[in-house]
Amino acid sequence: MNTEYFAELGRLLAARGMPEQEVSATVADLTGYFAESGTADAREEFGAPDVFADRLTQRPGAQRPEAGAETWKWTADIYTDRLLLNQYGAEGWEVEGIDFVGRFVCRRPDAAMRWEYRRETAHGTKEREALFADLEPDGWEPCGRWLHMTYFKRPAAASAGPAAELTATPATPARHVFFSAKSRGLLAVFVISITLLVLGYGFGLIDLNRPGTYLGMLAAIPLGGLLGWYGVKRDIAKGIESR
Repeated sequence: MNTEYFAELGRLLAARGMPEQEVSATVADLTGYFAESGTADAREEFGAPDVFADRLTQRPGAQRPEAGAETWKWTADIYTDRLLLNQYGAEGWEVEGIDFVGRFVCRRPDAAMRWEYRRETAHGTKEREALFADLEPDGWEPCGRWLHMTYFKRPAAASAGPAAELTATPATPARHVFFSAKSRGLLAVFVISITLLVLGYGFGLIDLNRPGTYLGMLAAIPLGGLLGWYGVKRDIAKGIESR
């Protein structure tokens, strides 16, 4: 049933003018996301395929920002997302959702108000429903989900009262991608490791003709991936933040 859902979604996206290559990439991303979500029914997860296709292609039938509203899409890593969400929420940016490539889709109308955000983790539909029930009485509503992370928003007036009124709006940020120092450090370690590997091979320090070299690489690559994934999940669970 889910296979048929994604096949139908692909046909609808193509019918709405999305390029074939983009259709394939979009369906592949959504299929992977769905597999990670723990939900059993794709229709329950994404809604009717025609409505979902409208959202993904921004057809006239889909919801659009009101006239005069600013829009901005941006992405951040798990260490800085909440800090930036609340920073820009205080400037009047409201998150309407997360697109298929993981960007926060934001809008800011002329009469903007401050917003505050939080991120929670939940695996599967039952956990998410329980989470929604716990947070709803305090004014929180879901505004996007990526893998097992769900983001919530509420007007800052719910906690700050009249002090949350926004009297001036700063300019729309020029940046669209934000990575913390920790992510940049991890990326630097990866690049240095690859560089050393290439240099070692180039100067004859690493002999790829030796079976032991291949076995070592075959063991190191999946082990490194597993350790990295474990570290990310641990940091998400602990709520570690970093600029």
